[in-house]
Amino acid sequence: MPEFFALMGIDLFLLLSLLTCLLDDRLPKAIPYIYQFAALAGFGHLLVSKNFFIVFGDYMRFWYCFLYLLVSLANIVAVNIYFAAVKKQWTLAKVWSGAVTFPTILMSIFFVSNYSYFQGVPFPLFLQIALVVSAIIMGTSVAIFLSPEVLRNKFREEKEVRE
Repeated sequence: MPEFFALMGIDLFLLLSLLTCLLDDRLPKAIPYIYQFAALAGFGHLLVSKNFFIVFGDYMRFWYCFLYLLVSLANIVAVNIYFAAVKKQWTLAKVWSGAVTFPTILMSIFFVSNYSYFQGVPFPLFLQIALVVSAIIMGTSVAIFLSPEVLRNKFREEKEVRE
């Protein structure tokens, strides 16, 4: 059922609400309540959509549930960017990306690819390999990008080599 993606998005919004509540000294006070409202809107979405099972096909139900999941994933990435760019808390941003952002994105990609496979649209082998390679590159690049001391040391080494 494509509504699994809406349920997953609701869970991610509730996760965000709890985690931002724990980090309330680093985030605006209204953020956990906004995420709770978004989860409540997702429940309303499921309640209303059960009446439209016949009207909408699986294709349309997949896309609006998938869009809700993408919105929840975008909010996880936005919190990560907020810690890194706005608050300049590089360590917290690295921990957030390693503990929340990276695993949730990989898990979502896994479920979407499995859903597409069981719907008769299998991922070609080269796309699966590209997905694994891009996940590894994303994980290492996030770690390097959010480590300013690593970047500074790298640029110093290159400068010394040139001289």
